[in-house]
Amino acid sequence: MSNKVMIVSGGASGLGLAAAEKFAKNGYNIVIIDIDKEKGEKAEAKIKSMGQDAIFCLCDISNNEQIKEAEKQTKERFGRADVLINNAGLEVRGSILQCSEEDWVKLYNINLKGIYYMTNAFAPMMIEQGKGAIVNTGSILGYRTVGERAAYSSSKGAIDTLTRSMAFDLAQNNIRVNCVAPGAIDTPLLRGSINDSPDPEETENFLNSKSVLNRMGTSEEVANVMYFLASDEASFVTGATYFVDGGWSIM
Repeated sequence: MSNKVMIVSGGASGLGLAAAEKFAKNGYNIVIIDIDKEKGEKAEAKIKSMGQDAIFCLCDISNNEQIKEAEKQTKERFGRADVLINNAGLEVRGSILQCSEEDWVKLYNINLKGIYYMTNAFAPMMIEQGKGAIVNTGSILGYRTVGERAAYSSSKGAIDTLTRSMAFDLAQNNIRVNCVAPGAIDTPLLRGSINDSPDPEETENFLNSKSVLNRMGTSEEVANVMYFLASDEASFVTGATYFVDGGWSIM
């Protein structure tokens, strides 16, 4: 059995949990980083029930000291870091005139500074090993526009540029860096947003229409691409953004 280790932020639910399960099925031990203690502990137990070791680290990725503690726990438990999935993110609704400064700063601290903190904590272990892979989670909304997402869309667009800069700089250390840009993915978070909308049926139809396949994607479909990008099957892929959007990007 492989002793490789995958670290995933936002790993307690949704895309992050799906990624944790995908990597665990392929022999990875998992470090789950999340702010939700109850869901994080359940995710840890689920990975262990699959026959892989796992630890849950209660951690706000906008807090560098908490991330350093998660890195310390990872090193003590596993002694290595092979794959880092920078997945945790925050969505705040509002136009440039509606979004408060507090919300803007909080979102950027999580969506962008969080990647900076996480990479600075875990990439050094990859450098010591002489190899590693990082996958950042962007969004179709970094490339296509819907209303009232000024902070969110701009932060996700920035992740594309950050991914390419990271890939260029870390190539000398044999670390590949790529990005997935999901479209409308039927996660518990999005499902809750649909159900809370004024017209759930209309909202779901709208999201389905944003794919040439006329449906939303699943967390597992995104996790499959994350796994590919982190695997040796993608050994000559770095600095790329892979759209997992059912074709929204070509519409």
